[in-house]
Amino acid sequence: MADYQYRSGELLVHVDDCGLVQPELSGHGYLAADRHGSVRRFVGAPTGPAVPDLLAQLRRRHGTALRVGPHHVLGCDRIPWGLRPTQTDVVLAELSLPVSGIEIGVIDTGIVLLPDRYPHPYIAGHVVCEPEDIDQVDPEHPQVSDGHGTFVTGVVVREAPDIKVRMKGVIDRGSDGIEDLAVARAIDDLRERGIELINLSFSGSTWEDAPPPAIEQALRRLDGNVVVVAAAGNRGLPQQVYPAAIDLGAEGARMIAVGAVDSRAERRVAGFSNFGNDWVDVYAPGVAVVGPRVENGMPGFAEWSGTSFAAATVTGRIAARMAAGSTAIEAANEVLATPDKVTVWDVNGPEDMPYVAATGAPTR
Repeated sequence: MADYQYRSGELLVHVDDCGLVQPELSGHGYLAADRHGSVRRFVGAPTGPAVPDLLAQLRRRHGTALRVGPHHVLGCDRIPWGLRPTQTDVVLAELSLPVSGIEIGVIDTGIVLLPDRYPHPYIAGHVVCEPEDIDQVDPEHPQVSDGHGTFVTGVVVREAPDIKVRMKGVIDRGSDGIEDLAVARAIDDLRERGIELINLSFSGSTWEDAPPPAIEQALRRLDGNVVVVAAAGNRGLPQQVYPAAIDLGAEGARMIAVGAVDSRAERRVAGFSNFGNDWVDVYAPGVAVVGPRVENGMPGFAEWSGTSFAAATVTGRIAARMAAGSTAIEAANEVLATPDKVTVWDVNGPEDMPYVAATGAPTR
């Protein structure tokens, strides 16, 4: 079974199955807490049975069709062996202020503010967020988010300077992860705002090797005119991860899973990138990507690698076409119809897959 992370002492249960399992959960000290959509969260004592043991017990008693699972914690798509952003002398040229009125959504770690309470100058004027969406960097533990949301936003607006990003910050400071329910609430908020393009630069495995229930259901509530771009993950495997591998069907929102390519090395798939011709839709540059970073309270630029930034590149290219007048679906179709290809090898041999090159603003 693949590694996965979850909140200890918490379970997510479909509301229709709550009556079936509530007496048993109560016996283990679990009490019903908040509900989001059709999912109810149960919270128990940390000293009770481990979540996997309790789930196995419930399924033995009630069958494998029981809709109960862990409260999954997904991760920002950092390279597993710890590659962090590195400072660079490259400076991205200042962007003009957006004029299109198009607003797209990014669900990530939030936006880092400088001591003057403004975002990094590169993205200032291009990002909108609420107080709860601020990335509160802890000087003693700056690696918690590494400014991931700020960097992703910079990659998006580098490709699409005429749009604004609405950031939804969802990182949990206690777990250094992104929780199922927090993401679901963020998706619903963006849906209520009428946003038609959403970037999800995080991923993870699940206990049941199935989509995290709250995230999946929130994605299914999106209209069919919405496009969701998600990172394919950084494990270097064909293993499906979520939310990128969620299939919403022909009538649902358009899901696009993005793998990473090293555009400096004859456009080869990056060694860390997940791959799979049956679930990854497109590849984009994801090695030594340049973006904005705040370090020690000072704005600068860094290089960073990961499928997070490949996904952000694709999101930016789609957003740029939306700013030019295309709908989100039309823009996605235009971007994915690129004649550029990258050869991907999996168990079935080589296959040419779409490749979206970065354009972006010049450097100075």
